[in-house]
Amino acid sequence: MSRKLIIFIGIFYLVGIIGMSFGPYRSFFTGLSFFHLLLSFGILLLGRKKQTASLWAFIGLAFATGMLVEWIGIHTGILFGSYQYGNVLGPKLMGVPLIIGVNWAMLSIVSVSLLASLSLGFWIEVVLGALLMVFLDFLMEPVAVKLGFWYWKDGVIPAYNYICWLGISLFLQFVYRKWRLNESNNVAVALFIYMTIFFTFLNFCL
Repeated sequence: MSRKLIIFIGIFYLVGIIGMSFGPYRSFFTGLSFFHLLLSFGILLLGRKKQTASLWAFIGLAFATGMLVEWIGIHTGILFGSYQYGNVLGPKLMGVPLIIGVNWAMLSIVSVSLLASLSLGFWIEVVLGALLMVFLDFLMEPVAVKLGFWYWKDGVIPAYNYICWLGISLFLQFVYRKWRLNESNNVAVALFIYMTIFFTFLNFCL
């Protein structure tokens, strides 16, 4: 099952890279970003061995946390900096695309899953998981701006954005590990790798 999911999502990301790399098709594939993220999250959940109430509670917490901090960010600039969302990422709640909350939950799970088989210890995994989340955001930011997902004031991505990402990621990783939700998950590891390749490639192509 997991092998089929890994192959399926790998093909999906490959098609996305090809579609977004060519100008005539870029707007079409960019418009599918909402479904791309939603499908990735669905595949991630299908690849898990255990579907528990605690897992869904964490997903709800991560979603709500993501939506709240993003709302604070776009309306006050206190978190992340001065930015606004475009109209590419689907339906919004008070200015924040709903898929952004899903993305916070997904990145929280895939990042720490990369460390599941290493047994590094609670705090090391919390910190490394948070750093991996910031790493993915670092790759994602320039691509997202070029594709119109969101816009920074004066077109500059502030370092403060990554500081805020680190703080919020530490909180989510702490809860995830405290609730003992981490598991060895090949689908999550593959998804992390695909995301890294996807955004790295587009950073050079766009």
